[in-house]
Amino acid sequence: MPKVLSEDQIDFFRETGFLSPYDGIDPTAAAAMCADLAAFEQSEGMCAGDINMKGHLCFSRAYEITANDQVLDVVEDLIGPNILAFASRFWVKKGNDGKFVSWHQDSAYFGLEPHDLVTAWVALTASTEEMGCMKVLPGSHLGETHSHTETFAKDNLLARGQVISGIEESKAVSMPLKVGQFSCHHERIVHGSEANSTPNDRIGMAIFYIPTHVKSTIGRRTACLVRGVDDYGHWDADPLPKAALDRDILDHTLAASQRYVDPQYIQEAEA
Repeated sequence: MPKVLSEDQIDFFRETGFLSPYDGIDPTAAAAMCADLAAFEQSEGMCAGDINMKGHLCFSRAYEITANDQVLDVVEDLIGPNILAFASRFWVKKGNDGKFVSWHQDSAYFGLEPHDLVTAWVALTASTEEMGCMKVLPGSHLGETHSHTETFAKDNLLARGQVISGIEESKAVSMPLKVGQFSCHHERIVHGSEANSTPNDRIGMAIFYIPTHVKSTIGRRTACLVRGVDDYGHWDADPLPKAALDRDILDHTLAASQRYVDPQYIQEAEA
């Protein structure tokens, strides 16, 4: 029996590839996470959005969000009770900064098999259409894996500016969220978001969850068990943050992020 979702909601996700919105974290916790990210930018001179792969490991509060029961209950109904947090990323669009996310599929470059990953996108601030909330193409997760062009465009928030061309944008569905709410989407769904046209920052945290049976197709990697048990052992354990900002983990994560965006390294899509 599902924990929180109805069978109709689960069927809807299977058919369309997304669900939204759901209540996730308390707005005060969201505001505190934003304060942590602002303090990080002030002290480090870089935006937390530049941590491309495992931002949830760098901040103790971010790991608490990753293990939040209200989020995990929905994820469990979609992928089962044994859950690994594979990666995460903060998506930061400052007011009127022109940053956007091009149409793409996560499955093209995450290097996972089978494609059972579900992303929970947690709103740390409001995320309206005017602020560039996420858009999805319903049902596109059931189709082909599209070819992506790496543009490395300056204002594209994707690590390599990956773009799918020829998308029928008129069929897209927006997923606006209030502070603390979250949406879920399938690894294969085509999605993206437009620029923030307001003076207010739009900040979200995307957490990438996989069931423990999922394997890495590009060699052994790390993940952290956030619910249930792991009877497969396909992944080594991630280190967990010991402080509001864990500098040892940050250094490790930034090195991995640099490899991820460096053209000399083979990306998952090319493996």
